[in-house]
Amino acid sequence: MTPTSCSYSKEKKQNVFAMFLKHLRQSNELSQEQLCLYLRQHSSLFYNLDTITVSRWERSVNIPSLAKQAEIVELYDNELTSIYRHDPQFLEECSTLVSIPNQSRFKSSHPYYTNDNYDIQVIDINDDSFYIMLKMILRYENNPSLVLKLPLAEFDGLKDLKIHVANAFNDQIIGHALYIETSSQYVLELVNIKSDLNEIVTRSPKKLPDTMLVLSSAGATKEVENSMMSTYINRFVNQKNLRYLCFSVCDEGFIKKLNAAKLDAFKVRTIQLEDKTVAVHSFLLSRSELMANRFLLKLAVISPKQLVDFLNIKGKG
Repeated sequence: MTPTSCSYSKEKKQNVFAMFLKHLRQSNELSQEQLCLYLRQHSSLFYNLDTITVSRWERSVNIPSLAKQAEIVELYDNELTSIYRHDPQFLEECSTLVSIPNQSRFKSSHPYYTNDNYDIQVIDINDDSFYIMLKMILRYENNPSLVLKLPLAEFDGLKDLKIHVANAFNDQIIGHALYIETSSQYVLELVNIKSDLNEIVTRSPKKLPDTMLVLSSAGATKEVENSMMSTYINRFVNQKNLRYLCFSVCDEGFIKKLNAAKLDAFKVRTIQLEDKTVAVHSFLLSRSELMANRFLLKLAVISPKQLVDFLNIKGKG
């Protein structure tokens, strides 16, 4: 089966997935019956699929779940993000997630952030503020498995750590994200307390990294937090070698956010830290599982340029 590209400039009233599916079938010279048979043979999600349902999907009478949509596009070497970035209504929903809210709805956890515009900066190991930001983030997360032995400059693997920072007026830091692209094997070892961040940053994957491991993600408002998530989730979907996204965090607010997005931790481990017990929650998703989650799909669709545009739209949230 061959992948397909589709123009969405016409038939604006029709659902973008319906248009994609019809174009996909026709470009592969398949009847609805043949497409139905192909899907039944290649995925258990379609074990009882019939041609009537395929016809209804193509006519936008009803639309398959995001899980089924993700499965179909993956079978044809495509991504849901490439489809939904052409849907104006979906992009409007994306904008609402990250746009700076009007003052009446403004709620911040930062004592000095007053709804100002902000920008997001990517910091790497060559930046003068890299080590300061890294220490700040590790202290914020307070995750025992993320302790790095000093001096930090001796770790060659730190070049693989990615830091994103949201800066508002007077360089106030109102959001951050810390992640690393590594091997799924190393991630599972960390999650199961068989290793720590020290080992991950000193071991380079033998092959291309297949997993993005998010170690901290936060924002002064829910919109800033969503913006930070968008920066790395969009990167994830655009790196075809990455097959898994893992959050390994202990910040209670962020854990509640993931739970609210209908994500369940696949591993919760408790670690004794001095006089208190810390619970580290790990969430592991495949690419298709990420695409099947509407909240994460909205964040994934937002490109860096669109994010800048959305951040300049105030008061829509």
